[in-house]
Amino acid sequence: MTQQELLEELNGTYKLELEGTDKDKFCRWDATSDKYLAELKCRRAHYNTQMIEYDKLDCVKAEADKTGKEFLYCVSTPKGVFVFNITKLCQSSYNFNWEDKYLPSTTDFGGTHKRTKKVGYIDVNDCAQHL
Repeated sequence: MTQQELLEELNGTYKLELEGTDKDKFCRWDATSDKYLAELKCRRAHYNTQMIEYDKLDCVKAEADKTGKEFLYCVSTPKGVFVFNITKLCQSSYNFNWEDKYLPSTTDFGGTHKRTKKVGYIDVNDCAQHL
């Protein structure tokens, strides 16, 4: 599934009215609406816990809080689409089990440079919606 297909699925099924931010190459999130800021991830493999980078969560959640929106983390895997409401998870003191991992700087661009990133994990059973 591509990000565009995921965006269309989210809008069709959940009526989120998200618009892609792909025209703004410096935007830290992938889609926005009157109610939400959303990060979209398309995974080729399914894991029962979905990884999220701390820097991404911190940045997007701060902007969502500032603008009165909620932060959605939307992940497609071969087992479906999982929508996590990060704002609500944080309000409930969710344990992301943060850790430092040595990972590629970027994904899907063929680069070999790696760096340490602080990452956390969200159990798929804790998603707000599952398609």
